[in-house]
Amino acid sequence: MMIDFHHPPGWPTSQADDEGPGAPAAQHDAHPDKRAAAPLPGAPVPDFAASDARGGGLPERSPGSPASQNRVASDSESENPILQWVPAMKQPTRPIEAIKIGERHRKDFGDLTSLARAIDAEGLLQPIAITPDNVLIGGERRLRAWEFTRFRNQEIPVHVVDLDEIVRGEWSENANRKDFTPSEIVAIKRALAPKLQAEAKERQALAGPENGRGVKTTGLGNFPEPVKGRAADKLGAFVGKDRKTIEKMEAVVAAAEAEPEKYAELVEKMDKSGKVSGPYKRLQVMKQSEAIRREEPAIPSRGPYRVIVVDPPWPSEPNKPVPEGRAYFPYPTMSIDQICAVPVASVAAEDCVLWLWVTNFHMRYAFRVLDAWGFGEKSIVTWVKDKMGHGQNLRGKTEHCILATRGNPIIDLRAQTTVLEGRVRHHSQKPLEFYQLVESLCPASRYAEFFARGPVRSGWDGHGDQAQPGGATPAEAAE
Repeated sequence: MMIDFHHPPGWPTSQADDEGPGAPAAQHDAHPDKRAAAPLPGAPVPDFAASDARGGGLPERSPGSPASQNRVASDSESENPILQWVPAMKQPTRPIEAIKIGERHRKDFGDLTSLARAIDAEGLLQPIAITPDNVLIGGERRLRAWEFTRFRNQEIPVHVVDLDEIVRGEWSENANRKDFTPSEIVAIKRALAPKLQAEAKERQALAGPENGRGVKTTGLGNFPEPVKGRAADKLGAFVGKDRKTIEKMEAVVAAAEAEPEKYAELVEKMDKSGKVSGPYKRLQVMKQSEAIRREEPAIPSRGPYRVIVVDPPWPSEPNKPVPEGRAYFPYPTMSIDQICAVPVASVAAEDCVLWLWVTNFHMRYAFRVLDAWGFGEKSIVTWVKDKMGHGQNLRGKTEHCILATRGNPIIDLRAQTTVLEGRVRHHSQKPLEFYQLVESLCPASRYAEFFARGPVRSGWDGHGDQAQPGGATPAEAAE
């Protein structure tokens, strides 16, 4: 007998008006012969497309999340007995007044109004985590925002986490294993800590002084039973994450709690994407950058400098040993060999970023210079100018700056790109936007510029006969 996948006998043909917080209005049948099945009251709607993408299994819809759209199955699906309608378990809920909030780690809840409006529009996409006796583990911000939503008179969806089962290493796969956000995993680990400590003390007391270190007796003679790991290991087995990943989550959450204005966005990105390595790496770079900027500044003219900018007076005829460029350039030039002999490496830190300015014509020689100075090229920034310059085959409207490094310097990459736009100033002066790019990307207590021209920017050491020292402000340096 063929199973009627679309309309099982006795099932209603339309959805109830109120499926739960955030549920969209019921959908009408698209075609009399291809009607989407309606769920039993309170039952979630399977979304096979999402299920297949995750590798199988029926997804759940909590009462606080948007209802899945009723899907019109194809003829091949309706004839496939494997794709039968199997209602999933209903998402548990609790009255908000029944949830107990103990001593919490979060101090700043941020903009609850915006979160409440998002819940109004999309439902509660991630239930809060509680223990079986309704003690809050994670999700206090969502709990507090719930009171400002249109669902405030309804129960809030929850994940029930039995900490005792995690401690014992025994739990029901179907009932307890959920997709927790990284910050919730951290909250669960914190809630586990006192239980594991109490268990350890009890084990030591029962085992006695000889068996109390790392083992517990089985009760069958004196044969010890190994202790089952630490909090991170037990939690990792529960949520499917390794200890190192959980430690990274903890580091990001702890930083956000200590300095929310700096790091709160990292937790938001981590929870939204479910990915930990990116936000953790960003946290490390931000902290390292702050430490570098607090260092004692380099000694003027001696260094060592973590960041160096060089704008050599490239020769008009690179192959001549003695340059003859004064007629072409309004300053004396240097040969390629002379540029290679500039003692840049002697004032560079072991971990250093070098920015080497070069014209289109001299690009091939720039890599020879980098080799002589002991730096390796990493990327190239192109300055797109607001007006044309000189040229023999094409009028120049771009100039390039090679980003090169030696050692392992810190680069604070965010949204910086390889395109630099800025107005042309005096001859050979670089745009203000370039210095802003360098300072945002490369942390340093002090910066150095070789062959500097014009007012030297505050926080920089300018080297060259055309440099005008004095700590110019950004506005002055822009002139």
